Amino acid sequence: MTSGGGPFLRSLCFALAAVLVFQLFYLGGQPAAAGLFEPPWDAIAHFLFYSTLTALVWTASAGRMPLAVFAAVVVVGGLDELHQASVPGRVADAADFLVDVSAATFTCAAMLLLGALKRPLNATAD
Repeated sequence: MTSGGGPFLRSLCFALAAVLVFQLFYLGGQPAAAGLFEPPWDAIAHFLFYSTLTALVWTASAGRMPLAVFAAVVVVGGLDELHQASVPGRVADAADFLVDVSAATFTCAAMLLLGALKRPLNATAD
């Protein structure tokens, strides 16, 4: 369930995740962000962003807290949609939030699977 990497990699991933979240809210609040991606590209952008965020937070936590990683990313997705509701030219969209949750779900499942594949099988036979 844990992912490899030492303290430096985990710290780097945490810092990158923090930068992504900052940019999401800061740049997402700019007028130029309205209509930046047209459908279906907006859903693809959401999926890629939230998958990347999930992988970074997963690595930062060394894969030790899968439910906390999932919950944190879902909360960021929800706050992003609430934030968009207050930005002129942008709208909160339940479909975008579902894409965010889907990305977090898919990436957490993939990271769990990768962790299970890396783990050696317990061989009891000599």
